[in-house]
Amino acid sequence: MVRMTVDMAAKSSGMFDIHRFKGSGTTKRSRHEAWLRFRRLGVGGSDMSTILGLNPWMTPYDLWLEKTGRQEPEDISGKWAVVKGNALEVELRRRFRRLHPEYQVIDGTDISLTSRAHPLMHASLDGFIYDPESDSWGVLEIKTAGAMRGRTDWHDADGNLIAPDYYMAQVTHYMAVTGFTWGFFYADLGEGEPVEVRFERDEQDVQAVIQAAEEFWGFVTGGRMPRLKGVDVAKAYPEPTEGILAADDDPELASLMAEYEQARQRAMEAADDVKLLQDALIVRIGDSEGVRCQGFEATYKPFHRKGYTREVKPSSGRTFRFKQLKEK
Repeated sequence: MVRMTVDMAAKSSGMFDIHRFKGSGTTKRSRHEAWLRFRRLGVGGSDMSTILGLNPWMTPYDLWLEKTGRQEPEDISGKWAVVKGNALEVELRRRFRRLHPEYQVIDGTDISLTSRAHPLMHASLDGFIYDPESDSWGVLEIKTAGAMRGRTDWHDADGNLIAPDYYMAQVTHYMAVTGFTWGFFYADLGEGEPVEVRFERDEQDVQAVIQAAEEFWGFVTGGRMPRLKGVDVAKAYPEPTEGILAADDDPELASLMAEYEQARQRAMEAADDVKLLQDALIVRIGDSEGVRCQGFEATYKPFHRKGYTREVKPSSGRTFRFKQLKEK
């Protein structure tokens, strides 16, 4: 059997070039630093969930700050989840290889790929999978997650195993770069044996990812901010111009503010209803710890908390307030 290589994958695909960080005189640290520098030169797979708004911890504006050099990326190398993931990656790749002797699995460490059609798009695969039966290449993506996230993000409402959308964005990006049409997630979800989730190329999703990457990189190269989210405004404009802007001639803003006021009133009314209903349930619980009825359960258990003094650290930012003005 011919031993396949990453160079063979590149030749078979014809869609990407290989950038290697390993060489004479390099160290693990120097290779990682070189990879970080290279990562700034384009959009990687792990960036795609942020660009598409699927990352709850980072916004496109945060990523734009990093890619334009306006802000240094947070050093997360010491965080336990990252340490654990790096430590397990090698063994998980070996285990996947042992479980699938029908495939050839090649390590993707210290390699970045660059799309020939879209050079701004980079890909760092955990592994390359070659299937001799179909003479095709696939993506291997190794993941680790805590038990809680494994039970929620990695399962649908019916309890079926799925890959989270934010990770599907990542591997769709990889398929856009490589031209590969399939792949596997191999994930340790913190409970029991690692799990496999196979994925297939969706051309519509691939085109959406390419368009999103091109559009975002246009903001980077043009020095223009991407569309901001509410959490970005205080970072983008920490010291706003004094005074209240008069915008009575803006019908879109007027509609937005009216909708917000209506939603706020509904939320206040709902909160009042919840409080009244909660009080009624507490009365029904009475001297028991709780009640259960037709698929519902309500409890009212005692608790004991030690007193403590909370330390509030100095902070600065901007505060949002909203009110309806009285007509004069």
